[in-house]
Amino acid sequence: MFYDYSMRFEVKNTNLESLNGLAEMAKNSQAKRLDIDLSEDIEEMPCFCELNSLVLPLLDYENEYEVWLHNFPYCTQAEACYDHIIVDKFGEKDPSCQSCKFNKICSGFPAGYFEKYGKNDVKPIIDKPVEVMFEIEPSCNFSCHFCFNKISFAEHGRDLKKYSTAEAKNIIKKIAEAKIEIIRFTGGEPLLRNDIFELIKFAYGSGLKVWLNTNGSLLNQVTVEKIKGIVENVLLPIESFDSGVEEKITGFKNSLEKKIEAVNLLKQAGIKTVRVGTVAISDNIKNFEKLSELVLNLPIDEWEFYYPVGGILEKEELESLVDQILEKRKKTDKEIIIANSIPFCEIAEPQKLNLICRGALFDDGHSRLVIDPRGFVKPHYFVNKNIGKPEDIMSAWNHEYMRALRNLEFLPEKCRECRFKFKCRGGGREVDIFPL
Repeated sequence: MFYDYSMRFEVKNTNLESLNGLAEMAKNSQAKRLDIDLSEDIEEMPCFCELNSLVLPLLDYENEYEVWLHNFPYCTQAEACYDHIIVDKFGEKDPSCQSCKFNKICSGFPAGYFEKYGKNDVKPIIDKPVEVMFEIEPSCNFSCHFCFNKISFAEHGRDLKKYSTAEAKNIIKKIAEAKIEIIRFTGGEPLLRNDIFELIKFAYGSGLKVWLNTNGSLLNQVTVEKIKGIVENVLLPIESFDSGVEEKITGFKNSLEKKIEAVNLLKQAGIKTVRVGTVAISDNIKNFEKLSELVLNLPIDEWEFYYPVGGILEKEELESLVDQILEKRKKTDKEIIIANSIPFCEIAEPQKLNLICRGALFDDGHSRLVIDPRGFVKPHYFVNKNIGKPEDIMSAWNHEYMRALRNLEFLPEKCRECRFKFKCRGGGREVDIFPL
């Protein structure tokens, strides 16, 4: 059925194979949206084990039109599908669903599903952080004016007592014991610590995937060799295409040249993923083409933009940034995204932001936690709330405030009917107005 350039498809046992041609059918119809429902007829109700391989390829077409899965249980789908699920009715759940990360916001299974297919498809998703970001070093040799440390632990300066090597190793050990997958060393500038390579090796030896945020100034042939084969993901900032402007922003001589050298050394050393991050200030939006000419010619895997923390972009600037990213993505095989949260309704066509923005999924404690130099466990870098102790990361994760946050209980009323709410989550950062 077609209406308003949209297409709705009801999945039945008898039409499963039609999903193979559905993507092209929707594209040829010039539909702007594809909604997929499950048959409620018990005789026609399909099994989710047969749907996964048929549904996932549809997401390859989301540059052409929106794709929505109505009332699909989260645990039956690949993670890439989570932000495509719309819940508009609830079915049945198994008692084991209580332990699932998405229990409160998931539709469950269609009525009658368990009677027909049993409960083998119920696979609760473990509720734990994907990553812990460890602000291991408070000091920094740069002085970027938009650094979010200044609205967090460095609000009154960076002269804080550092974790000792033994304290840091104990925290790393506890993170590993909680079976959290990733630890990210950040700061300040983590490479300013004399024991940073010892801590990186210890984390790797504890079974953690190790990521690193660094300004790149201390990366050279010797230091890169020390992280080779241990660190799999490195993020460096580039804030301008112009060396003089970069130096003025960072307060560090030849900072742009150092960063470019660092990127090349990292890739030559075989670091799996090298990313560049850029704050979306007005000048960078105006000079997007010149900036992209520099960044995209570097051997990087991903270029991230960040909506300024504590700052505001004019609507026209945000629209311009989104359009330029979308256009540039057509001409490169490198991923270009907006990595942090923005209310999708800030632009006239929210689907554009949905295509290139990770929303609030990785902001504000929805999937990650931060340990800062004060001994705080925080929902995110710039959310200045202490919710626990670094040595007991899972207690912090299970804090009632965090559970309410992940279950979208703080979502503004105006956002509750929005189809992008799972990913946008109110645009993030509004969480900061809710007291602990």
